[in-house]
Amino acid sequence: MMRKGEHKKKIVAKTYEFEQYVNLSIQWTRWILKSIGLWPNSRSTMNKYIYRLINILCYSLIIYLFIPCSLYTFFEVKDVYQKIKLVGPLSFCVMAFLKYYLLIVHEEDIRECVKRIEWDWKNITYSKDREVMIENANFSRKFVVVCVFFMYSGFAFYYIALPISVGKIPAQDQNLTFIPMLFPFSKFIIDTRKSPINELCFSFQVLAGALMHSITAVACSLAAVLAIHACAQMQVLINWLNHLIDGRSDMEDDVDRRLAMIVNQHVQLLQ
Repeated sequence: MMRKGEHKKKIVAKTYEFEQYVNLSIQWTRWILKSIGLWPNSRSTMNKYIYRLINILCYSLIIYLFIPCSLYTFFEVKDVYQKIKLVGPLSFCVMAFLKYYLLIVHEEDIRECVKRIEWDWKNITYSKDREVMIENANFSRKFVVVCVFFMYSGFAFYYIALPISVGKIPAQDQNLTFIPMLFPFSKFIIDTRKSPINELCFSFQVLAGALMHSITAVACSLAAVLAIHACAQMQVLINWLNHLIDGRSDMEDDVDRRLAMIVNQHVQLLQ
């Protein structure tokens, strides 16, 4: 009974350690992916329906920014310079929409990549190989933090600091003050100068801005995590090649089997 208890404790400890290593690699990326309905590792049917609802809401928020601002830019703005200024935010909307769409389309690929990361951590046995993976995972984590920091700093400046510094401005044709829209609305849709429409429209624009910056941040973070993990696996493979002749405690005794193991790992890495 004592041995069974000790064995169970070892399994629990190993599982906890494995989860810690996986979190080291993908925790930040997973948080953002979940928040925008893109985390592909959920098997629950209810969660899938919830994520699809989040997907629809996210698409709606991006369209909410793009269509009114497009109508305003191309039908109401006469000055060419002002039109050029608004093309930048509109192109950011288009790119966010496309990135979000592609992330959903490649959901299965992302799922396979996440499973591969989990498999690599679960099957690592040699301490030096684990050290290589931990070092690279820490680097990717720092890279993701920096990426997220800069993306949300840009969001905070454009969507929060800038409107606060400008404050409410007076309307030229009416006796009222209003918060200027970050993405101007066409008058053909609604007059956003009147309260509480002004505050509601502005709040939804801030929410949509946070979403678009999250999409960009998660796209960069995901690319960084996967690329750095692949580099870590390449370094592990190089370590294996260094011990092809003399062998190692976690390797096969026969040289041919060691070579087969290395070739198999290389094929999986290329996939």
